[in-house]
Order: sequence, then C-alpha cells, then structure tokens
Amino acid sequence: MIIDESFQTSDIGHAEAMARRIYPRAELRESTGVPFRYEHLARGEDGVTFARFKIDSTMDIAVDFDRVAAFGVHVAGRYNVESNGDHVDTSQPFLFTPGPGSSLSEQLDVLTVNIDTDVLARSAAQRLGVDHAHLRFGRHEPKSPVLRSHWLRTVNYVWNSVIQVPDVFENDAIRASTLETVVTAALAAFPIEVSETARNFDFASSAAVRRAKAFIENNADQALTVAQIAEAARISVRALQLGFQRELDTTPMGHLRDVRLDAARRELAAAGDDVRVADIARRWAFANLGRFAAQYRTRFGENPGDTLRR
Repeated sequence: MIIDESFQTSDIGHAEAMARRIYPRAELRESTGVPFRYEHLARGEDGVTFARFKIDSTMDIAVDFDRVAAFGVHVAGRYNVESNGDHVDTSQPFLFTPGPGSSLSEQLDVLTVNIDTDVLARSAAQRLGVDHAHLRFGRHEPKSPVLRSHWLRTVNYVWNSVIQVPDVFENDAIRASTLETVVTAALAAFPIEVSETARNFDFASSAAVRRAKAFIENNADQALTVAQIAEAARISVRALQLGFQRELDTTPMGHLRDVRLDAARRELAAAGDDVRVADIARRWAFANLGRFAAQYRTRFGENPGDTLRR
C-alpha cells in the first residue's frame, strides 16, 4: 500500500492522531505556552516510510516503536532523545530501536526513515541466502564515519530526488527499487546483527534461470525485487543468484538493468523530436539521469542523446 499524506494542525489532539498513523503508540504532551503547530509529510510503501516532522513549541513525546526501527536525521531545533532507556546522540544520524522511545524537543524539525523489522529481516535473509533471519539491534549510531556519510547521502538523495518529486515517487519501478536500496543501506550503516535461522541449499536449474529471465523480460517496466523474481522462478533468492552467476555471469538485478537499458535504447532510436531522454529513462526505472547516462555509455558506447538525435 502506498502512503502519501501531508498534514498540518494547531490542535495537539489532531496532531497526536496523525502521528499515530505512523507510530500507533505515540503520545504528544505540550509543555509550554508557545502557540502549537504540527506538520508532517509522510510517503512510502510496504513497510518503508519517510516522514518529516516539524513541531513548534516545546514537546514531550513518548512512542512505543512496535516492530519498527526509526532511523532519524535531526534537522533543526533542540532534541533530547532516549531509546530503550539509552541516551541517543542526535548530532549525527541515529536509530530508535524497536521498543519504548521518548524525546523532549523545542522547535523540532526531524526526518525519519521508518522500516518495519519484518522488512529488514526479509532483506537480510535474502542477502544471506537463508529462509529467515533474526535481527539484534546494537548501538544507536552508525558503525563508522564512512557509513554515516553514506547513509546521509542516501537519505538526502531519496528524500530530495524521489520522495518529494511526485512524478518520480509515483513511478512504481523507481519507488520500489529506491526503497529497497534504502533498506540495504540501513542494514549496512547501523550495528544491526543478523543471524541466520535456516539456510537454503537448493540450486537453480537452467529451466529456473530461463523462467527468471522470461519474467524479467516480460515485466521490466514494473517494480521488481529479487524476491519477486525468485518467486516467479520457483526457487530461493540464493539459488537464483547462484544460477545467474553460473549461467549468465551476472546478477538478477544486473540482468534487469541491462534489459531496461536495451528497452530504453529501442525507444530512443524510434522517438521523435518531442521526446526527452529523461522521460524514457524514468519510464524504465532510472531515477538518476547521470547514472543512467553512464550505464548507457558503458553498454552501448554512446550517450543516450546521441541515439535520440539520429
């Protein structure tokens, strides 16, 4: 289900009700006489939601993060935070781990990336090649300065170039692939320990790889994940990855990228003067035009604009 909502109010009861659409167990307690104003923009789908909160006045907020990990970036204002009894440093990207959290804020502006723990666990399991994965949350800050910077760049790019751009956000393929990247980046950047509970030992047959290829080629304009491709091929994600590496010397998502590049090239070659490269790139799920152009040059030895102008 797609989430797309924008809300503003000066009524703290209404604000609490709207906050509970994102965090069902949220309580807002105003602690100053300064006029109250609350606004949020929330967009996402399938257990991954970006939310920007702005709250005037001084606020005491209590939230039970039930089966969700909330990755925060403090933009402005005073913000004192606790998560599961631990003080959290909000001067850098931080994590509300599942469980009770609280904050005292003044003139708050904060961006959060809220990811269901089931979504995190499924993503971790797919990358391990196991049926199920168990997550154990550690500290509340990124694992290293390099990963902290990578996480910030990822969040800023997705927020500014995808979430807040309606034509891009509404593209199913771009939205799904972008949010999948966000989940991967979160697992890499923060100290979330992953342990496997059941390993897949099945291997992909040539027939299964052919089924996966056919599914990709017939649905390349749709939002696809590795898990969906594996399901269509009737094999595990790990088996799918091994099969593509063995038979095609690539990954399922690498093959999907090449199929989309080939389709974009066909459209560019047949397009008229009123067509833009950006429109075709987005139709085939390339959200970043610069990255699309680089991948296009690597595959075809020319810029997409050169193909269009022939």
